[in-house]
Amino acid sequence: MATIKDIAKQAGVTPSTVSRVLNNADGYNEKTKTKVLEIAAKLHYQKNEAASNLVAKTSNLIGVIITDSKTSFAAPIIDSVEDTAYTNGIRILLAHCGSGDPKRLRFCLDLMAGQKVNGIISVAVQFDATNLKHLNAISIPLISLNVTVPQHTSITIDDERAAYDGTTFLINRGYRHPALVGVARHNPQNGIQRITGYQKALQAANLPLIPDNIVEGDFSFEAGQQAAKKLLTGANRPDAIFAASDDAAAGVLSYAYEHSIKVPDELAVLGFDDSHVAKIVTPALTTVKQPFSEMGRMAVEKIMAHSTAENITVPYRIMERQSV
Repeated sequence: MATIKDIAKQAGVTPSTVSRVLNNADGYNEKTKTKVLEIAAKLHYQKNEAASNLVAKTSNLIGVIITDSKTSFAAPIIDSVEDTAYTNGIRILLAHCGSGDPKRLRFCLDLMAGQKVNGIISVAVQFDATNLKHLNAISIPLISLNVTVPQHTSITIDDERAAYDGTTFLINRGYRHPALVGVARHNPQNGIQRITGYQKALQAANLPLIPDNIVEGDFSFEAGQQAAKKLLTGANRPDAIFAASDDAAAGVLSYAYEHSIKVPDELAVLGFDDSHVAKIVTPALTTVKQPFSEMGRMAVEKIMAHSTAENITVPYRIMERQSV
């Protein structure tokens, strides 16, 4: 592997001059710059980023922490973060911290600190008190997407209002017994807020609150399938199911198809996210759209601008397709 000394020898300059050229510092003329860069390219020189980070005590690197790489909503966020970072010459360090795993989250935070990232973007990560204290101690700016983190910037939709509007959307189309599935009560933000919005919409429409019509889950395809089985074989069969994610909604559609339940003629299905899943299932899924690409772009731009103060609530909307 070529070194700065190799480039300096061929260019007839000092290693310090080569270092200044490669780091866009001052102290050389244009002819020297062109010669050094041509030789560096010829020798396939690769900058030692780790060593540079140690000297600069920072990096051209943004950390991204996700809970689950398998969820369909994570992909558009990561794509947007990487595209925005690439356009601005920034590298991305991606880490998977698991769901509700404090030890693994601590490992991810230590990884980010060790790599001297300029900031962290967390996607739907719930910080426990110990890890929040550690995050503050290592003094790395954090932008949280989908959930709020105390003392740090968040970019989210209004989950309660979105669930209220989604439920009202179903009610306004004549569905009097909508159920809510795939949502976790133990989730203090996405879960509780979406349950609250659903309940408030029923109350506003003077419809009964049936406890069995809220079926908890982990937002997954399997959670949607299991919830559909419970609801559609029970005594209080709903006429519509509002799933807390598109993955869970796909699970509902799968169960309906397997049991010859026609959607939307016999059962309406409303999703949440507008991930790629919404467009590939049959029928195409009506869903609450979160602007994931915009959220990812905004997060990178906030870190680049060192603007991590205010929380940002982004708009959502209902994407109408064929499942309602």
